[in-house]
Amino acid sequence: MTEIDLTEWDSRRRRRFPPDRWGRLVCRGVWDEAPEVRTFLLTPEDGSRIEHDPGQFMTFRIETAAGRIERCYTISSSAARDGGIEITVKRQPGAGSRQLHATLCRGARIEAFGPSGRFGPAAWPGEAYALIAAGSGVTPMLSILRTAADRGIDLDAVLIQVAPRETDWIVAAETETLARRLPKLAVARLTTREAASTRLDADLLARIVPDLARRTVLCCGPQGFMAMVRAAARAAGVPPERYGEESFDFSSPEAEITPGTETPLRSVTFAKSGQVFSCAETTTILSAVKQAGLPLPSSCARGMCGTCKTFKHSGEVTMSHDGGIRQREIDRGFILPCVSRPLTDIVLDC
Repeated sequence: MTEIDLTEWDSRRRRRFPPDRWGRLVCRGVWDEAPEVRTFLLTPEDGSRIEHDPGQFMTFRIETAAGRIERCYTISSSAARDGGIEITVKRQPGAGSRQLHATLCRGARIEAFGPSGRFGPAAWPGEAYALIAAGSGVTPMLSILRTAADRGIDLDAVLIQVAPRETDWIVAAETETLARRLPKLAVARLTTREAASTRLDADLLARIVPDLARRTVLCCGPQGFMAMVRAAARAAGVPPERYGEESFDFSSPEAEITPGTETPLRSVTFAKSGQVFSCAETTTILSAVKQAGLPLPSSCARGMCGTCKTFKHSGEVTMSHDGGIRQREIDRGFILPCVSRPLTDIVLDC
C-alpha cells in the first residue's frame, strides 16, 4: 500500500506566495489541450498559496541554450483555487514556449514572478460581458469563467472563441460544461481555415452579440484581431471605460527618443548594491540599466506586465505605462523603469 504524504492534503491556510519577488514553482502535472497547446500545473515549492484575480498573468524565467529569458503567461486556472496555478501555453516559434514544451515536466522547477496585470472583471467591472478571444487568447477568459463557476457567480457573458480549425479550440468540451454551470453564459466558436469558415468581423460580431453596447468587452489575441474588435466595439457604442484587452505580443516596444547633443544626463543609483550609472532624459531607465550591464528583471518593456516594478527612493521621472502598475503603487513611490525617463537624479531600491 502506497503511503500518502498528508502534508500535501493539508487544507489549513498557508502563507501567501509573494507577488513582488521571484519564487520557485514545481510542475505537478502536464497535459495536452489541443495540437501544440499544453497546460502545466504549478505549485509553490514552499507550500504557500497563490492569490490572483482572474485574467492576471505570471512572468517566468526560462533557461534556454542562448541564456535565460523571461516570458509572461496568463493564468488559465480558477482564482478560487489558491493551491497552485495552471498556464496553458501554445508552442510558438519563440524560444520560451518551445523550451517549456520540451523541458517543463512533472517534478521540474521554474522561477516565477507575480501574479501581475490588470485584466478581467476585477479591473473592468460590469453587469454583463463579451469575452472575445483568438487562439490561446482564450486563456484569461477560461480563468474568468472557471472562477465564476467555482464561486457561484451568476455571470452574464458571451464567449466568442476563434481558432484556425475545430481541433484548435482549446478546452471546447469544458466550455460546454461551464455553460451548464453558468446559465447566463453563451458560447460561440468560429474557425478561420476550414471549408465552412467565417471570419469574425464587425457585422458578424453584431449578429452574435446584438446587445454589445451594454456589455463590458474583454478581448485577447493577436494585435490585428484586437484592433478589429476594438473598432467594432467602439462603433457599437461601447465606451472606452468598458473595453479592455490583453496581449503579450511585444514585437513593437516603445521607441527610444534619440538623444540630442544638449540632452541632460541624470545619475541613477541602485541603493542596495551602490551601483551608479548615467541615463539621458530621453532614454528609459531600463534601457540605461541594460546598457550598463546591470541586472533588473523585465519582460514586456512596454509598461504592461509590471515585472520591472521598482521602488523609487528619490528623484522625479516621467512615466507613461499601459496598465502594469496601479495608482496606489505609484502613490507609494513605485515606478516601471521600462517606461520611465529621469527628470532628475534617481535612487532606486535595487
